Amino acid sequence: MTAGALGSGRLCPQLIIDSPSRAPGHRTTLVGRDLEILTLSAQLGREEHRLITLTGPGGVGKSRLACAAVGDVPIARVAYLDLHDTDGGDGLADTLAPRLPDEPSLLVLDGFEQAADATANAVDTLLGRFPRLRVLTAGRRPLGLYGERLFPVPPLPTPNPPYRQDVLELQDNAAVELFVDRARAIDPSFALTAQNAQAVAEICTRMDGLPLAIELVAEKLRLFRVDSLLTRLREGRPVLGGDHAARSPRHRSVRSITEHSFRLLDEEQRALLTRLAVFTGSMNLTTVEEFWELPTHRTEQVVEALVGRHLLRVTPGGGEPRFTLFNTVREFCLERLTATGALPEARRRHAEHFLALALRAEERLTGPQQAQWFQRLAPLHEDLLAALTHLEASGRRTDAARAALALHRFWMVRGHLALGEQWLAKASNAFLAAPGDQASAARAEAARGQFAVVRGDPRLAADCFRHAARGFHDAGDAVHERAALARLAVSQQPAGPSAVRKAAVRLLHAAVDERATVEAAYAALALATGSRLIDAKLAADLMEAANGLFMRVRDVRGEGLVLALRGALADSRGDQALAERLLWESLHRLRAVGEHTMLPTVLEGHALHVWRRLPHQGHRVARLLAAAAALREATGAHPLLVPGDAAVALREVRRLLSGPEYEAARREGRVLSADAAAGEALSVGPPAPEPVSAVSRPVQLTARQYEVAMLVSQGLTNRQISQQLRLSEWTVVNHVRQVMRRLDVPSRIHVAQWVLNRQRRNGVGTAVE
Repeated sequence: MTAGALGSGRLCPQLIIDSPSRAPGHRTTLVGRDLEILTLSAQLGREEHRLITLTGPGGVGKSRLACAAVGDVPIARVAYLDLHDTDGGDGLADTLAPRLPDEPSLLVLDGFEQAADATANAVDTLLGRFPRLRVLTAGRRPLGLYGERLFPVPPLPTPNPPYRQDVLELQDNAAVELFVDRARAIDPSFALTAQNAQAVAEICTRMDGLPLAIELVAEKLRLFRVDSLLTRLREGRPVLGGDHAARSPRHRSVRSITEHSFRLLDEEQRALLTRLAVFTGSMNLTTVEEFWELPTHRTEQVVEALVGRHLLRVTPGGGEPRFTLFNTVREFCLERLTATGALPEARRRHAEHFLALALRAEERLTGPQQAQWFQRLAPLHEDLLAALTHLEASGRRTDAARAALALHRFWMVRGHLALGEQWLAKASNAFLAAPGDQASAARAEAARGQFAVVRGDPRLAADCFRHAARGFHDAGDAVHERAALARLAVSQQPAGPSAVRKAAVRLLHAAVDERATVEAAYAALALATGSRLIDAKLAADLMEAANGLFMRVRDVRGEGLVLALRGALADSRGDQALAERLLWESLHRLRAVGEHTMLPTVLEGHALHVWRRLPHQGHRVARLLAAAAALREATGAHPLLVPGDAAVALREVRRLLSGPEYEAARREGRVLSADAAAGEALSVGPPAPEPVSAVSRPVQLTARQYEVAMLVSQGLTNRQISQQLRLSEWTVVNHVRQVMRRLDVPSRIHVAQWVLNRQRRNGVGTAVE
């Protein structure tokens, strides 16, 4: 049956066809939608599912999916109606009713946004008139009718950055598969290779996994190589425009689809959407409210409307909802901000917001809130960098330097090492150029030196610490001067024993100063690492001083690194069981704060001990070692601690496993996130401590040592103990160290556990000496 026109809209060439297999055809394959086709076909085949609406962003492929799915529906009659160019849908029900058969049939309505209310009324009427009619609609929002079932059509899944997957894994990704398929239509010799795979993966991610955007960008291979195409995208240069005359008008550019969606918004929705275009990452509702003057309840309504129209998307993950703009929508809105002259003010407000956030985060990145703040800053990193870049470009170099200095600990923990070093170099220069900022310049140089250390550049590290020590000296900051000198002693190659001991003595005295900070603790830990082969007792004293400072401020990452170094020392003594327990506890703490930089080294050490104790865990060990190697490649971190020869374990595992088994385990490990790798390592519990013999000699503590141990078990710090016992803090430090040595335990937590166990046993381990 041939259909006539409906208003300014158009019907498919055949409104009613005899078989679903005669659905409107397409000239290209539908990639990555096998599961959606099966699921939608099954739902359409159920009589009780009378109204199903496909929803999703423009360009996601709703029309293609609808046509593909009806081909497998067990129903004889199908009608298609394309409403994309319809200006009004009045009389739609009356026009369609005479053409619909009085038998089981399916009506497909595609693109109803232009006449959403009229289409909803028509569908409601038709479903009432025809009890055996089912309706499938496709649009960017629901019709809002009773009994409507929504079928969200998401973008194609894209590879996860930093794109460490090998070519075989990337080939299985739906977005990459679509790009390659369309690229071969342009150039039949195109292939995914080790040289272009990462670029293709990033292009697909930048296209948000939208099939239309991926197809259009692949067509640009007529003009550009893959790497040139990616460079243009990174620079924000137009790529998706141009004349694609072979396509329907609405599919010739992503911009035309976005513009169509934008026209359907009201003024408030347009204003908010364009204002949010300056955000490069995700945002929560509170942040949106800060950039919008409407009352909270109205802001929520506008955001909900934008999410419902698939112009904002909800970022997956735990915790509070976070919202992001599709990159294609962001580019369109930035064009509008530029055209109206509102972009400079929007970027200024964005930069002010994230400058304030960075400064507020600085002191919270050490201490009991650090895990929450590391987690809070992670999804905001792109916006923080955009703010720094804007501040620097607008001449506010000192503000950019303050923000960079505030963020250096986040960059260190999350493995943004090259980035952190670059921004800290700029910060140091900016502070030196500003009068009266010598202390800030010294802090920036000290932080930069730490980045140079973990990146394996001792010469740069020594220069930075030398400048930092001089700056702290000029500023009268003796504690941080000693910390910088301690770092300098370790960085100089080779580090002489006398220089290390001299720096250690000065730093140990600084560590008991009430002004001592976490920086002094990390300096003590670095010095302990450097002196462990020179003077084991000195290294132990430094570790105790570092641990005391970390525990005083409850710095979980610092405690984890102390445990890692103790594990390395235990391993060097041949105490493998203790070393594995210490490394396991270290992993637990490092995972809690989302550590990336030191995590690979601790993962390798832990994997080595698992291999020694449980040789049947070869597959797991191979995965963990591969994960550690991939994380180190991603961060550029230099292994500072080597608790065991992981390379030996890797060779043994590779020899015992078959080639395919090893390669499979290696591929699995390389794509593990830092959190997932740490989680898998922790799933292998540490070895149980050896049971204490009933006839063994009880632990002997002096009365004073037992008194100190009791106060430690109550959670008191060294300073609080010294005040209660009227001793110097340094004397208390020595008592705690002696208690731990006598009990043969690695931390204050274990001292507290020993006290508790002793009390339960009612007398074992009495202080009789």
